[in-house]
Amino acid sequence: MWKRLFRNVDWFLVLIPLLLTCIGILFIYSTGITATGENTGKYLRQLIWVGISLLVFLVILWVDYYRWVELSSYFYILGILLLILTLLVGKNIRGSRSWFGIGGLGIQASEVMKIFYILFLAKYLANAPVIEKRVQVFLVSSFIAVIPIGLILLQPDLGTSLVYILIFLAMGYVGMVDTRFIRYLLIVGLVGSVVILLIALYKYYLEVGNPPLPLIDMLIDFKTLFSIALALLLYSLFTAIIDFFNPVDWIKKILPFSIFSGMGFLMAAGAVKVLKSYQWKRILVMINPEFDKAGAGYNVIQSRIAIGSGGLFGKGLFRGTQNQLGFLPEKDTDFIFSIICEELGLIGALLVLGLFFLYFSYMFAIIKEAKDKEGTLVTIGIFTMFASHVIINTGMALGILPATGLPLPFISYGGSAYLAFAMGAALLINIHSRRFVH
Repeated sequence: MWKRLFRNVDWFLVLIPLLLTCIGILFIYSTGITATGENTGKYLRQLIWVGISLLVFLVILWVDYYRWVELSSYFYILGILLLILTLLVGKNIRGSRSWFGIGGLGIQASEVMKIFYILFLAKYLANAPVIEKRVQVFLVSSFIAVIPIGLILLQPDLGTSLVYILIFLAMGYVGMVDTRFIRYLLIVGLVGSVVILLIALYKYYLEVGNPPLPLIDMLIDFKTLFSIALALLLYSLFTAIIDFFNPVDWIKKILPFSIFSGMGFLMAAGAVKVLKSYQWKRILVMINPEFDKAGAGYNVIQSRIAIGSGGLFGKGLFRGTQNQLGFLPEKDTDFIFSIICEELGLIGALLVLGLFFLYFSYMFAIIKEAKDKEGTLVTIGIFTMFASHVIINTGMALGILPATGLPLPFISYGGSAYLAFAMGAALLINIHSRRFVH
């Protein structure tokens, strides 16, 4: 069986993750070098996770991906139980309860759950009822997404929950017969994001020493935003009832605007209520890192220094000053891309990004060649997972996106994340190598 399976494998799907893993181990070793010349040994722990992930990788390859999709409901339930367990007994690290320990190893359930979530959502969408039940399909698939997202937000982990939302939007757009609901969600997200960004700009206006504006203070209060959202949604409900009994053209035109605006303001009200001061500061740092040089902006400033000082060819492996002198925090996880830029320069950064883009191109080919809806949807989910991590992580390093703690696939230190990416890579090979079977 192995011979037949490997005969249909495109070895670039194996080679690219392997090269990225080697780069990751190399730079985890580099970031572990201390001022005394010793090493923290994190690269050894990462190698243990690579070994564990390799075993899981081979198991996933051995079994037809269609079987994994069939079993996904059990894995989904297991993942939900692990997320609940994390909330109950997890370690509280920097205000977030995202980890729990097993035998000396830290497990982040939300990482592995991404794969279970993709498989189960693909199973449902591939077998969803026809267009006559489009509302039911949207509501059930939303329910599948909301449960893990809600549990992850309770940790709280906004960055990981964002990845789950993006996966849902991508898979829903392709998997639902009627995509209007997904487009509506995108509009709601856009409206909410604009309102949140405007609130952040006003907070920045205050942070730099300007006097408060009483009218603006009143408008961005939770109660005000919630009242605006409630008023818009109630107006939408009443006009919809009127239109049902007595259709009127102008109501049809204004109704979507009032619904989307209401939900957008509701999203902004939720952000005002839920986001902590340090999370608002991360958004403000995206606007201008200099306003909080010693606090929220420190990591971004040091990251930019590391990237800029690398130049075209870099300072040389193990010779980065931001790295070796310890100026850049979280250098083996959130900001490992910055260290690559410092030590290997623009050439090294382009090499890493080039490998990711090449990997994405193969994913697009798998999407086109997949012979069933399950394979297509799983690939789209895995692509979205990888792409969101790459874009957000490199955006964090450059300071153009808020710091959310998302790792760079196969490169950043972190066993649970590496395991999830390895599982995703195995499923891609599984789907591609069995394209002649299904």
